Amino acid sequence: MSSIHQSEKYGTIDLESVAGLQTALVLLDVDSGEVDGILGPKTREAIKAFQAMAGLTADGVSGPQTRAALDAALTQLAETGL
Repeated sequence: MSSIHQSEKYGTIDLESVAGLQTALVLLDVDSGEVDGILGPKTREAIKAFQAMAGLTADGVSGPQTRAALDAALTQLAETGL
């Protein structure tokens, strides 16, 4: 499973990098604070919020399931705007 999101609308987002993760969360309207590449408390809380919305265990860890859910959500957003 790839950790790279690619779409015409958003380009390439590396979901394994902290900055890429933060960018994805911002695009999905989950407030992770400034996109600074630092995995701080605000980013972890944003990951937990996204995980809860996606029906995943809200542990604040961006593992394979979380990255796959982020990719799917970004794909849906790029295609439908919802």
